[in-house]
Amino acid sequence: MRLETPKGSKQLEIEVKLKIRNLQRLRRDLLEMGCKETVPRSLERNWTWDFPGQPLRQQGKLLRVRQFSGRCLLTFKGAAQRSRHFKIREERETEVQDPETLGVILGRLGLEVFFRYEKYRTSYSLKLRGKRRSVDLSVDETPIGNYLEIEGTEADIHRVGKKLGFDEDAFIKESYLALFAKGRWRKSRRDMVFPKFVKGKTPRV
Repeated sequence: MRLETPKGSKQLEIEVKLKIRNLQRLRRDLLEMGCKETVPRSLERNWTWDFPGQPLRQQGKLLRVRQFSGRCLLTFKGAAQRSRHFKIREERETEVQDPETLGVILGRLGLEVFFRYEKYRTSYSLKLRGKRRSVDLSVDETPIGNYLEIEGTEADIHRVGKKLGFDEDAFIKESYLALFAKGRWRKSRRDMVFPKFVKGKTPRV
């Protein structure tokens, strides 16, 4: 979800993550809250690109290619704004028709893939009473655990989190790259991806 600033000069993404320990209960709670499933559980693949030395990452910026639910998206995210509980940053995103050509173009510009990560994502939308904009929620099953992402205004995120039994102390601002980098997995794996499974099977984590 992107929220226009008053001047309309930037598109802002405001989000938090929540660590989930009971997926079945969470899915039930989301439906009881009135959430509508917008994208069924699907494998999502992500590639982050940067120049040698990772200057974008050092500046807190991100250039990402994502494949999810039959679409390919190129996303730029700016450095995060100062916030105690929320991740707030500029986001620009566009759909890509030819991912292979995009990869060639980025490579010609001197960029390289520095990190890959995967997750099984189920997307939901929640319409709050008295609000014109919906809140976007994503249930992510990742190789490092299960998370719920909530995107919306700060007030709406607080409201939804409270309905689900979470207070702001449970809000996580870190990206999946940051969570992976500071975990025990980083020592044995370069990327946050699932092991290779038997073709035709869909693993649950």
